[in-house]
Amino acid sequence: MTFPDARTIALIVLVAGSLVVPACRTKSSSGPVLDKMSFELPEVEGHGLAVRHHDTAEPLERVHEVIERLPAERLTDDGWAAHGLEVIRLRETDLVGLWEPLPASQTPGLVWHGQAVTWRNILPPAVPIGDREMVTGERVDTFPGGTVGLAGRGWSLMTLDGPRVLVELAPRVEVQGQCPERFETLRREFTIGPGDVLLLVAGSGKWPHPPPEDTSVEGLQAARQVGTMGQLLLDIDSEEGPRQRLVILAPRFGEWDERLRGPGSIRQESAGR
Repeated sequence: MTFPDARTIALIVLVAGSLVVPACRTKSSSGPVLDKMSFELPEVEGHGLAVRHHDTAEPLERVHEVIERLPAERLTDDGWAAHGLEVIRLRETDLVGLWEPLPASQTPGLVWHGQAVTWRNILPPAVPIGDREMVTGERVDTFPGGTVGLAGRGWSLMTLDGPRVLVELAPRVEVQGQCPERFETLRREFTIGPGDVLLLVAGSGKWPHPPPEDTSVEGLQAARQVGTMGQLLLDIDSEEGPRQRLVILAPRFGEWDERLRGPGSIRQESAGR
């Protein structure tokens, strides 16, 4: 698939129309209690891409188990699966099926990127790899001093099937003074239609992720020293313990949103390179 050049991207942005400065309307909360309503995606007035992070203390096998029960479509290709990067398409209205069994360990936030025609950090390269090992199939790599992150961009466009938001994602490892060029092959494109979202979660190279064989404290700690690129990126350490990060990529279509988001689903468009 070819990528639009800067002139084409600029034309797309102009044609999208009604690209006013967006504003987020979040539901107010009466206190610090994390009720399920606070996990809904806030409404955004504008065209483009919104990104939400949802952290849960549930283990990876539980995350995959919950996703398996949802009416969702796994878009992961072999390259991403081998690197532990799983991308799932589902209806925004079905997200409640994630929130309830995978309670958030902190109040989720939402970042509005709008018409992101230039690359920006979806997940900043701030997660240190340290002395952990990154496995890809039979290959094991170490990146002392390296960090792992996720770059992305996206913009709205009109297709014969209606409006879509095109999203391009590029996971990467950054090591000062080095350029791990092989990760260039992981750049992917997806299109998201009205009412759909993309869910990005970690994987271990197997779907669904199996339970650990050694559940002792020592065994779990040793297991966390080795992981796929997705696990190193989305398996987060915190003072309260490890947690899994779920990344939700949601399109917004401005004044068309209420008219376009309805029953049914758009399934014919997914693209990868």
